[in-house]
Amino acid sequence: MKTRAWILAPLTCLLGSFAQAHEVTIDAHTFTLPEEFTVEKIAGPPLVQRPIHMAFEESGALYVTDSSGNTASATAQIKNPTHRILRLTDSDGDGVIDQSTVFADKLPFPEGALWLRGSLYVSAPPSIWKFTDTNGDGVADSREAWFTGTVSGCGNDLHGPYSGPDGLIYWCKGEFAQQTLSLANGRTMVSRAAHVLRARPDGSQLEVVLTGGMNNPVGLAFSPSGTRFLSGTFFDLSGGGKRDGILHAVYGGVFGRKNDGVLQEHPRTGELLPVMQQMGPAAPSGICMARSGALGHAGDLFCAEFNSHRVSRHALSPQGASFGADASPLLTSNQTDFHPTDVIEDADGSLIVADTGGWYRICCPTSVSAKPEVLGGLYRVRKIHAPKVTDPRGRTLDWSKPDPAWLSDARPAVVERAIGSLTEARHIPALILSEARIPALWCLSRMHGPDARAGIRSFLSDPDAEVRIAAMEAVALSRDADAAEGLLLQLRSGHPRLQSTAAMAMGRIGDRRFIGPLLELAENATDRFLFHAVAHALFEIGDPALLPPASASAAAKVVREMFEVSKTAGSLTPIPFHKEAPPAVSDPVLLETQAKRLDALATLLSSGDAARGERLFRNASQSLCLTCHTFGSEGAAFGPDLTKIGAIRTPRELLESIVYPGNILARYYEPLTVRTRTGDSLGLIRKDGSHELIIAAAPGAEVRIPRSEILETQYSRISLMPAIFDGHLAPEQIADLVTFLTTAK
Repeated sequence: MKTRAWILAPLTCLLGSFAQAHEVTIDAHTFTLPEEFTVEKIAGPPLVQRPIHMAFEESGALYVTDSSGNTASATAQIKNPTHRILRLTDSDGDGVIDQSTVFADKLPFPEGALWLRGSLYVSAPPSIWKFTDTNGDGVADSREAWFTGTVSGCGNDLHGPYSGPDGLIYWCKGEFAQQTLSLANGRTMVSRAAHVLRARPDGSQLEVVLTGGMNNPVGLAFSPSGTRFLSGTFFDLSGGGKRDGILHAVYGGVFGRKNDGVLQEHPRTGELLPVMQQMGPAAPSGICMARSGALGHAGDLFCAEFNSHRVSRHALSPQGASFGADASPLLTSNQTDFHPTDVIEDADGSLIVADTGGWYRICCPTSVSAKPEVLGGLYRVRKIHAPKVTDPRGRTLDWSKPDPAWLSDARPAVVERAIGSLTEARHIPALILSEARIPALWCLSRMHGPDARAGIRSFLSDPDAEVRIAAMEAVALSRDADAAEGLLLQLRSGHPRLQSTAAMAMGRIGDRRFIGPLLELAENATDRFLFHAVAHALFEIGDPALLPPASASAAAKVVREMFEVSKTAGSLTPIPFHKEAPPAVSDPVLLETQAKRLDALATLLSSGDAARGERLFRNASQSLCLTCHTFGSEGAAFGPDLTKIGAIRTPRELLESIVYPGNILARYYEPLTVRTRTGDSLGLIRKDGSHELIIAAAPGAEVRIPRSEILETQYSRISLMPAIFDGHLAPEQIADLVTFLTTAK
C-alpha cells in the first residue's frame, strides 16, 4: 500500500539538527538560517503594517490580522477598537503579495485567525468573531459573535481559533477571569483556570480538552492522526531556564504552572503533567506542524518565538505515551524589534512568518517600550532548489464533484479541502477502501449515522499504528460503544500511545465493563501520560463503588481523590482579582537624567569582560545577584530567573534593569500591595491560595495573610530590587556584569 509522506508524517527525527547556517540580509535584518533554506520578504508596508496572525482560504488569498499599534489594555480596546483584518493576494503567482484590501476593521485586540467553510473566525476578546463576505466583494458584510467569553487587561482570555483534523473548532482560554460554560455533557463548569476548548462549527458540543494554571496558552498544532500540541507562556516558573514551552496537549490533562488559586476545583491524575519542550522566556506564539515534505521535515513543529526573535523547529520522537522534542533554530533575526507572532504552512510547503514589528508591549516583559513606528512584514522560508508545485491548491479541479481519489493527492491543500468535501453518505464505501487511510477516516468522522461509525471501527484493525490512533480519536468523539472490542485489543497492545488513546476513548464511552482492564493496566503503568489516560478514563466512567480500596490500588487512590475534588466544584469561595497597577506617571526631567547616565555607562560595554562578569555574578556577597535570582541550579528563586536572560534582553536593557530596576518589571514579579484592616503589606506573591495569600518583600521574609482579612489587593510599579548598584558597583563592574548576562542564552 502506498502511503503519502505528509499523511503519515514521521514523528522521529531522522535528520538530526539542521546543517551549517548561513545569512540572508533583507532591509535592516540579517537572518540566519540553515544553509539549505532561504528567506524572502513577501509583504510589508503599505500592504501590511503590523501583522499578527494569518489564515489562507481555498483560493490562496491570505487573511492577516493587522494591528493599528494600539497598546492600551484589552479592556480599554473594547471601547475603542482600532485593529483590522486584511485580505492579501498574489495576482501574478510569483509568491509575493501585491494586493491588499481591508476585509474588516474596528476590532479589539485580534489574537488568531481561522478560515473555515467560507468564513473567517478571529479571536478578539471577549469574543470569537465570525466574518463572512456574502456578496463576494472581498469585504466582510456579516459579523457575528460565534463565542463570547471574558476580557482582562492583558487580553490573554482568547487565542485562536484553530481547526482540528476532526472538523472541530479549538481555541485557548487564558487569563484568570471566571467563565461559566454549559458543556455538552449537561454540566455547567465555573472556572478561572486556563483551558483548551472545542466545539462543532455550529457552536454545539462544547467540551474542555485540557486545563492549566498558566495564564497564556496560545497556539495549537495537530498531527495528521489528531495529536495536539500547545505553545504558550508561563507553563513552569520553577527557575533554571524554565518558563515557556510546548505541551503534548492530551485530553483531560492538567498542566502548569502551579497555581492553587485556579486549579483547586479541577481534579487531576496526580502531579501536573510535564512540559514536553522547555523554551525558557521565549514567548512562543503561533505554531504549526509541517504536512508537506517540501522542507524535508514533515511532522516537525515550527514555532514563532516573540521574545527570541526567531522561528524554531522541534523534531518529535516517541517517548512512551508522549513525545520528546529536539529543538533547533530555523530563522533568526539580528534585530531586537523582529517579533514573530505566527508561522503557517503555504500550499507549496514553504512557511510564511508574520513579524508584527515593535508595537506590542501589552503585559509583555521584553517589550520595554512600544515602538509603533517600527513596522513588520511577512516572510517566506523555503528550501533552496525545492521543486515547483503545480497548482498547489487544486484550483483546476472540479470541486462541485469531489473525488475520493483526491485524498491520495500529493498536495496537502488538496487533501485538506477534499476531507471537508467528501462528507456525504454515498462516499462511505469508497472511503473505507481508500489507500489514504487517515484522511478517509476524518471524512467518516464528520458524518453521522451507523454506517459512518461502522466504517470508523473498521480502521481499528489497520496495520498502521497512526491510523489506529486516529480511529480511536474518532471513536472517542462519537462515544461509539460498539467499538469496545477493538479498543480492548489496543489497550492490551503493549504500545503506550495506542494504550493511552484506547483508555481515553473508553473513558468517554463510559462503559463500566472497562474498569477491570483499565485497573489492570494502571498497576503496571510507569509512564506518566499512560497513567494519566487510565486514571482519567476511570474518573470519567464515574463509578467509585466499583473501584478497589485505595490501599490496594494506586490508580484507585488517585481516582477517589479526583472524585473528592470534583465535589468541591462551585462551592469554594472564588479568589478575587488583583487590581492592575495604576498608570505610570512620567517625569521628563528624571527620564532625561536617567538616559544621560545610561548613555555614559553604555560607552563602557564594549570593554566589558564576560569572564570577570561571571566571577562577579557568582560572588553573591559582592554583586548580590544570586541572593534573589536563580541561574541554572544556583541562587534563590525570588526575582526573575536569569538563566537565559541574554536571549531576550539587549545589553542596553540589561544595563537599565541593573541601574534603574523600577523601569522594567518582569511579568509575575510585580509587587502586590495588600490592604487589610490592620495595615498594608507589599511583596511578591509566593502563594495565591483559597484560604490565604502569602507574599514576601525579600527572600525568606514571607508574610501569611488570611483571605478573610484582605480588603483589597493591587499590583505596584515599585521594584523590590533596590536602585543601589550604580555606586555599589564600579561602572566597569557593571559593564562586566552586563557582558556576562548577554552571553546567558
